Amino acid sequence: MAGRLIAATGPATDGHPVIVRGRVRTMDDARPLAEAMLVRGGRVVATGEAAALRALEPSARVEEARGTVLPGFIDAHVHTLVVGLERRRLTISDAGSVREVVERVRDWLARHPGLDWAVVGAHFHAEDLAEGRLPNRHDLDPVSGTTALYLDRRTHDAIVNTAALQRSGIDRTTPDPPGGTIERDDDGEPTGVLIERPAADLVFSQVPPVDLDELHAALAEGQAHLHSLGVVGAAEPGLTPAELAVYQEAWTSGTLTLRTLAMPLVDTAVPPEEFLTGLGTVTGFGDERLRIGPLKVYFDGTGGFGTALLSREWPGKPGYHGTQVCSTETFQALADHCATRGWSLAVHTVGDEAVRIVLECMARADRLRPVRDLRFSVMHAYLWPSAESMELAARLGVVLSTQPSMHWRVGAGIADRFGAPAGDLAPLRAWADAGVRLAGGSDGPDFPMSPLFGMWQSRTRRVRGRDAPLGPHSALTPAEALRMWTVDAAYYCFADDERGSLAPGKLADWVEVSVDPVEADDDELASAMVLRTVVGGREVFAL
Repeated sequence: MAGRLIAATGPATDGHPVIVRGRVRTMDDARPLAEAMLVRGGRVVATGEAAALRALEPSARVEEARGTVLPGFIDAHVHTLVVGLERRRLTISDAGSVREVVERVRDWLARHPGLDWAVVGAHFHAEDLAEGRLPNRHDLDPVSGTTALYLDRRTHDAIVNTAALQRSGIDRTTPDPPGGTIERDDDGEPTGVLIERPAADLVFSQVPPVDLDELHAALAEGQAHLHSLGVVGAAEPGLTPAELAVYQEAWTSGTLTLRTLAMPLVDTAVPPEEFLTGLGTVTGFGDERLRIGPLKVYFDGTGGFGTALLSREWPGKPGYHGTQVCSTETFQALADHCATRGWSLAVHTVGDEAVRIVLECMARADRLRPVRDLRFSVMHAYLWPSAESMELAARLGVVLSTQPSMHWRVGAGIADRFGAPAGDLAPLRAWADAGVRLAGGSDGPDFPMSPLFGMWQSRTRRVRGRDAPLGPHSALTPAEALRMWTVDAAYYCFADDERGSLAPGKLADWVEVSVDPVEADDDELASAMVLRTVVGGREVFAL
């Protein structure tokens, strides 16, 4: 690590200087490794040898790093508010049977009598439960009484009881909404299972909104938990106006410690021009603490729930290729308006057919205004995207927002359904080789949120419930895995000039980890711990 000093050329900001001494992996090409880092005024002033930094700033206080110092992790797809809310409400995603679901709901309602509505986190799959099926209203009704139950399944699907159906006016005569399905029994009666967001929203729209005090508490709890995982910044997709207001108030009060890219949720029922005008802002507005990001839009369903839009049929469902939540015509109009008005666009696309359609729409929007600088992105895109789609994404400069912990969670189920083709699930190696930037995230709280876990999965291709890796040919290198949660996640968040590396002049956001993720083997990485997290030179977590 000996050599020249790397220092900022501009004047240092105010603040007491600190030299952090230890192994520093900067992710800065000018000096990838250093033995010390000089910080002042919330920014990195220089990296290099400790003696050289001491000579540069004799009054600096010296801190010994407890582990390898890395750029603070950035989660490019996490629902911070839901992280906090689910730590405060009943969550039964780990249930192993329908019976357990019912018993835990019963016990929780007994401890919270008199509730009008109850929202429960229930992100399990049918194959997770001993009965091999999802619970329905007939399971839930005996234990819920007059309380309307809404079991949330990753904001896509829901399971509700009869009270919730009745309050929402849903019965056998209610038609399926465009892009959604009301599951029905053999007699045509709703079972309480609502498939995809348009159907789930028929009930969720009746749930009283979470009050602002609870949302602020959820934000505080969510960001604290993410800091404990080494996360200093996050992109939160799908925010409502009320949720955006909570972030703005936290920014104003100085309580927002998690640097956040706020991504408004698109209402595809509103004409794009009207919707964009009503937002009154645009991608990029804000500062290094809170910035408006891309619009979030749902285009298809999910892989784990069997609704992603595929070019092939879903096994056991003749003629069914998945659910297209947003029409191609509507999405094309939205993409065109976003391109011409300077909005970025982040699109939920899981299946290969969804990825193909969305990228072709983006290519047409690109003729109106190049989308590369707007950093359009596809989210997830893990079910067999084609080489042609990857090549088109690279040409357009479209970013892939990917979540390896999701692949760990759903991989075995996909393999059980599709067999050998599941070996090509989440082909991150092919995406990277095509020249597409990979921004790492978790899609938490539905999936493990630790960036270290995500790096481990992208390197090992391990999935829950199986001993052998799934598609080891798609593994990333350790350096590529780390880059997803640092350099490329910063790019995704329109923050590559400020974050993602510990280069001189950048924000002093760092994490201290018990191992060096680039040098550690897979077993060492699996047991690694976050020891300290720092945002802008301020410690926000210490073990």
